Amino acid sequence: MLTEELSTLSNRKWEDLPELKKKKVVLASRFREFNQTSNRVEPDKPELVTLKSLMSDLENQSRQKIAAQIDLIGNQMLALQEQHVYWLECLNVSFQKPYEPIPSP
Repeated sequence: MLTEELSTLSNRKWEDLPELKKKKVVLASRFREFNQTSNRVEPDKPELVTLKSLMSDLENQSRQKIAAQIDLIGNQMLALQEQHVYWLECLNVSFQKPYEPIPSP
């Protein structure tokens, strides 16, 4: 699941993320249940420790990619807001008297 998420993020297939999020929620819930029952029965086996470590690494990579994309989108929004203000200012520049309506063509 996490490798699929990383692949989706790397390939910029943003439209696939909502479906992956649903799957991830289900798997995370199942993993918590498994984790609770396995901890009661026996201590962490080396295989489980390795699996948890790998999952943690993949999750961190995924979070870093998502955070980077959020930063990028934030910067793009800021740039668009600045462009919006600039274009509004351009719209208001006129050779006519201030506050005089500009005639339509």
